[in-house]
Amino acid sequence: MTERKSQSIGLIDRPRICSIDLEDNVVATLKKLDFIIYDGSLGSKVKVPNARGKSHSMLLNYNLPPNIHEFDIFIIDLNNFKTKAYDANSHIRTEHSGKSETSLISSFPETLFDPRPIVSSILHGDLLDIKDRKFLVIVFSTSDYNLEYEIVTTTNGYPERENPQTYSIYSFWDNIPRLKIMYGKEIFVEPIREDFESLLKSHTKDAFYHQTFSHPTIWKGGESVKIENMVPLMRNLNGDIVSYLELNDSKNFIIFPQFKDKGQFLTDFLTDIAPSIYPELFPFSTKFNWKSDKDYWLPEHQNLINEKQTIKESLESQMTLCDQRIEENIEKYSYLHDLLSETGQPLVSALIKYFNWLGFIDVIDQDEVVSDVLEEDIQVNLSNGLLIIECKGIGGTSTDSDCSQISKIRHRRCRERNKMDVFALYIVNHQRFLPPLKRKEIPFSKDQIQDAINDERGLLTTWQLFNLYFDIENNIITKEEARDAMLNFGKIEFKPQDLTFVDEPTEFFSNGSVCIVNIKNIELNVGDTLYLEKNGKFEIATIQNIHDNGKPINNIKNGECGLKLDLRIGKKTKIWKKKAATNIS
Repeated sequence: MTERKSQSIGLIDRPRICSIDLEDNVVATLKKLDFIIYDGSLGSKVKVPNARGKSHSMLLNYNLPPNIHEFDIFIIDLNNFKTKAYDANSHIRTEHSGKSETSLISSFPETLFDPRPIVSSILHGDLLDIKDRKFLVIVFSTSDYNLEYEIVTTTNGYPERENPQTYSIYSFWDNIPRLKIMYGKEIFVEPIREDFESLLKSHTKDAFYHQTFSHPTIWKGGESVKIENMVPLMRNLNGDIVSYLELNDSKNFIIFPQFKDKGQFLTDFLTDIAPSIYPELFPFSTKFNWKSDKDYWLPEHQNLINEKQTIKESLESQMTLCDQRIEENIEKYSYLHDLLSETGQPLVSALIKYFNWLGFIDVIDQDEVVSDVLEEDIQVNLSNGLLIIECKGIGGTSTDSDCSQISKIRHRRCRERNKMDVFALYIVNHQRFLPPLKRKEIPFSKDQIQDAINDERGLLTTWQLFNLYFDIENNIITKEEARDAMLNFGKIEFKPQDLTFVDEPTEFFSNGSVCIVNIKNIELNVGDTLYLEKNGKFEIATIQNIHDNGKPINNIKNGECGLKLDLRIGKKTKIWKKKAATNIS
């Protein structure tokens, strides 16, 4: 019964308007404004071929937006509806979940099934779902009427009729004070704000009403007093209310009689009147946009516009130049990203650029040397020998054979040179389809590292090389120290020389600028330089303050203390300090 048709809702400026049963020409007029309109309906009446003793199962055919709780204004014409012939296929669910289903039954003598009152009740529930936000319901009235609906629930193939339920065409709103059904055309506008009164008067000539309303009262101070949040707008010849406005903190309601030109009325109301009554609903009101037209510019406005244009052109020129430099920078250093993403020849080319930057003098791409024998990827001629490098870019981590392949080549090179001055290095871009920080930090097993030490060869990752670049640029380690480290055995480490481990803190304060360390026989002084290592990267920090049990001190050698640094520090950060130089007399 409550299945809904979907209609695309675009991204729009406020207010969002849901029209319900407005005539097509009225909807077309509203769409010419700066609003996006959802064209909905309480449903069409259906001509049902009921005969004596015969009934038909009915499904509701209404159309309300699936995101109805996101709308700000609802405009409902209760006097406008369509009628269509019964089509059995339209009243059968093609898909159904669960062991029971609910439907409505239309029985003789009913020959015109009207879904609108029960859908009005559904709309009531939707409006209740709008929480803590101002919205407005605008209604063009009709004669009040109630309909009784017979509901049948079918479980395991057995239908069971429930107690009939009655709904009004006005069920969508609580406490509408309907007085009596009455038709008339003489309508008088109440004294209200001048612009609103003028708009209503301009549309009373061809207006008519079907329903009148009373003004509810409350008992206050020993007498019956009319409620203040209801404002009568229009009355008939008898003085009965035919139009009124209900003001609340969030739920707001206006009911009008039937106007001949609803399109023009709504256009004037939504652009001229409503924005001042409900400013929260119209954050982008354009009523006074004429002020921005050139004919109405204020003094000095033209000069400021010209100045703004000059600044804009200058900024655009600078932005273009900056974009150019960014592209040139990406091209210049793209080999650093290639280290972390490529495999095969592109990875070899990136490593060769890197080693040239690192200061190696004679770097050779062995792929350019024709040979039928399995060769290393890169050769680097050293003053004290030869460095041979095997590199791989792989989706996982290295096998034992991947790591040890370079050893076989090393033995052959040693025989060729008749010297044991050949250094072997295996470099891997492991788990290359993952962001580097999500990769395994050490992609070598303990056995692979121990075998590399025994075989006198090195193991290295491209992520280490990437981080090494910035460590060198930040003066944490020199190029010479890095080149020397590449000749070591086992897992290669690039660290500043002569470091002493301080601690790996687990407690942090002041947004990470203060950490708690526990030290033994390591002297720390205010002003000392520390090396912070995390994820293979180093940063240099300075001790600004030292606290022992909450008291500031200048130095400490043993125990627990708090360090305030000039950099923020987080978990899994290791702290190092340079060893003190030894004086030799």
